[in-house]
Amino acid sequence: MEKGQYGYMKRRKDHNFRFTLFCAALVLAFAVAGFLIWHTRFNYLMIPAMLCVIPMANFAVSFLAISKYFTPPEELHEMLSSYEKAGLLLCDMVIVDDKGGRTGLPFAVVYKNGVVAWQANAKEKKDAAEITINSTLKRRGIPMRAKIYKDWQDFMDRVQEIEPVLEDEYVRRVELAREAVLSVSM
Repeated sequence: MEKGQYGYMKRRKDHNFRFTLFCAALVLAFAVAGFLIWHTRFNYLMIPAMLCVIPMANFAVSFLAISKYFTPPEELHEMLSSYEKAGLLLCDMVIVDDKGGRTGLPFAVVYKNGVVAWQANAKEKKDAAEITINSTLKRRGIPMRAKIYKDWQDFMDRVQEIEPVLEDEYVRRVELAREAVLSVSM
């Protein structure tokens, strides 16, 4: 599953959590086996045990970084299904700004004139994600702007003004904008 697809966040969290547990089990298995064989903690099996700590830490950090973000309910996704069929919908994104700040965007619709997104967490600053997306679009020479809504109804009102059909002349621009938005997403 790729970034921008519905269910990506849930799947990525599950994957990172499972691999963290797997690596922790390997560390424990090597350490216990080495101790049982040589009756000391200074043994040859401690080397692979220590080497397994590095990927375990990487998976754990990645899991913790995205643990507060979620895949939105299926009902909300179904409301936007016509945009997904047209290739305009991006789901389950975490936008990372230049300073490393993260903003969760459960849904974003990329259309011929811009990007409209919904930010579910009211405590996060929407400006950072908007600035990041807008500067990325500008830097890549894509004549579009992003607008992020914190209120679901405002977002839906704006999205309903967008036609879920894309004209041939705008296909390439929308594709470039999708790539630009996904490039700043984790």
